[in-house]
Amino acid sequence: MRAGFNLHHSDLQEFLFAPIWNEKNGTPLSILSALARLGMDPWGEAARLADMPRAGAASALAAILAKLPRSDPEVPDYVKISQDLVQLLPEGGSKPSDGAFGSGSGKRSMGAAGNIINIQNIGLMLALAVALIVLQVNGWLF
Repeated sequence: MRAGFNLHHSDLQEFLFAPIWNEKNGTPLSILSALARLGMDPWGEAARLADMPRAGAASALAAILAKLPRSDPEVPDYVKISQDLVQLLPEGGSKPSDGAFGSGSGKRSMGAAGNIINIQNIGLMLALAVALIVLQVNGWLF
């Protein structure tokens, strides 16, 4: 599973899957979905917030939530919502789980994706080398 989809920060799950509010259709919007909608890495951002003091994390989260598009004319109390949600963050920062991709903070989560890309590149280079050998052996190259 790609690092971006791996639940490698299990201590962040309670925070990431917490509902922020209900959408117009009644579906709860989770923090994970909100961060993804804004093009942010949910696990990386949650780890960053967990490393901050609670007041700073609440302020940062309120600023993030304020960027979410809303069709409702009523503006939610982003500060109050954020203060409640940051209580779900682990104290003292996030601790990575012992997953298949090793240890590291959210900032290092792209390492696993980089390994996948490297493996794919090696496979492509090997296939290209085999194709070139076949072409050369059959006299179609050079």
